[in-house]
Amino acid sequence: MTESEDDDDIIEICRCIQGMSSSLITKMQVDPLVVAAVLASTALSLYKTTLPEDDFNDIVDAIANSRDSVRPFLPYPDAKETLH
Repeated sequence: MTESEDDDDIIEICRCIQGMSSSLITKMQVDPLVVAAVLASTALSLYKTTLPEDDFNDIVDAIANSRDSVRPFLPYPDAKETLH
């Protein structure tokens, strides 16, 4: 897989996850903190399962160190797709 294909996959997955999160928050009235907790827990579990321990610790540190560059999540009020 090329770097461009990887980038395309990342963009598509990001759109899907953001759309699903937006739908949960806006259409289903799920507390955004609950959505965030589930997404964060899932991400950490995936990292823990697939990375060696040193790499896992490095990525957790990198996530913590990026706190100043995190942008707010702006739900899409016109999200029309429902993901199953």
